[in-house]
Amino acid sequence: MNRVFSASTRAAVRAQRTAPGQVAAVRFASRYKEQYYVDPEPQIGDYPNLPHKFAEDRPQRGWWDRQNRRNFGEPVHEQDEILNMMAPTQYRSPGWKQVGKMWAGVIATIGSVYYLIANVRAERPYLRAFYPNGLKEELGGVPARTLADAVEEASS
Repeated sequence: MNRVFSASTRAAVRAQRTAPGQVAAVRFASRYKEQYYVDPEPQIGDYPNLPHKFAEDRPQRGWWDRQNRRNFGEPVHEQDEILNMMAPTQYRSPGWKQVGKMWAGVIATIGSVYYLIANVRAERPYLRAFYPNGLKEELGGVPARTLADAVEEASS
């Protein structure tokens, strides 16, 4: 038999059931639950149905347990091993607009570097050598060997 109560009614009922030292934790849990609405989960019973929020997304300071970013007596999430600080880091990818701007920046940078290299490059301090008949006469008149010449020489 599931009854739907408001968060303040549930907190009052829980405060009556708990010991006096745990009332602060129950109050924090009820405030945390009021902040984020989560659809009711019928299988967890009267355990608080906390939102699926990563501990990494919480602020860094202001927690009783600074390593796990939790307060004393705060209810543990049903999937704590997935949501706690020891879980793998959640990487958020930027939107397509930002990715497009990044690509435009990369292309503009490469283009500007190419332009600078092509147009600001200093002239060569020498003249290139020019051989009207190629290097045949310059190297002593020996004709270039071909593959056919090498095969003929090897077979004889």
